[in-house]
Amino acid sequence: MTKKKITEAVTSNDPKTRRWRSLFASGRMAYGVAEFRQAESLLARALELASELPEKTFAVNATEIGTAAIMIAEKRPKEAIARLEKSMNDLSNYGDSTHKELLAVALRFHAQALTDQGMDRDAENELKKSLEILKALGSDARVQYAYSLCDLGGLYLRQGRHSEAGNHILNGLQIVCEELGPESAEYTRADMIYQPCLPMSEATRMEIASDAMEKMQYVFGYNHPNIERALRGYLQVLEKRGDKEKIEETQKRFGIPTAGKH
Repeated sequence: MTKKKITEAVTSNDPKTRRWRSLFASGRMAYGVAEFRQAESLLARALELASELPEKTFAVNATEIGTAAIMIAEKRPKEAIARLEKSMNDLSNYGDSTHKELLAVALRFHAQALTDQGMDRDAENELKKSLEILKALGSDARVQYAYSLCDLGGLYLRQGRHSEAGNHILNGLQIVCEELGPESAEYTRADMIYQPCLPMSEATRMEIASDAMEKMQYVFGYNHPNIERALRGYLQVLEKRGDKEKIEETQKRFGIPTAGKH
C-alpha cells in the first residue's frame, strides 16, 4: 500500500512510539501555520523520544529532516543543509526500502535548501538522485516520487525550461490525483506549477501563476510555507524582468509589507 506520509513507515505501537507520532504530527501542524518556533520545540521533544524507540534510526532521521524543513522555512538554509547531510550520511548505510525512501525525502529537502543558496545545479542533481531512488522503490513510494517530480519541475519552471518542467509536473500531477485526490492541497500545488508550463504569453503565464497562488492560500492556509516559497519564486521572476509595477501589485495582493522582505 502506498504511504501517504513518510511517518507511516514506523509501525511499532508501544507508548513511546505513539507519543513520538503525536509530537511529530503536532509539529507538522504548527509548521503548516508558520508557528515555526513551536514546531521546532515539538520536534525537539520528539527527537528525545526517537532515540528510545524500536525503530530509532528511522524515527531520529525523520525528526531531523522535519526540523530541517522548519529551518528552510525560517530561511536558515545553512543549518538545514548541515542537519540534512548528517541524516543523508546515516541513511545511506541502510539498504532497505524504508530507509531508502527517507533518504530520498532528505535529498528533496536538501535540494530546497541548496536552491535557497542559489545552487540550482546542485539542487537539480539532488532531485534527480531522489527520483532515481523512489522510482526503484516502486508503487509504495509513489507519493514521495510525485513530490520530487513537482519540485524538479518547479525548479525548471523558474529557469524558464517550460517544456521540461511541464513533463515532470504532469507526471507528478497524475500520481497526486490518483493517490491524494484532485481536492487535495498537494494537487492544487502541483497544478499551480503545471499551468504556467503550457504554451502562452509571458504576461498570461504570470497572471495564471498569481491566481494559482491565491487559490493555494485557501487550500493550504494563508501562512503555510509552501505559499511563502511560491511567492518568493514568483517575485524573483518579476525582479529579473524588472517589473516593478507587478511586484507592487503582488505585494498588495498577498499582504507583503515592503519590497525585499520576501
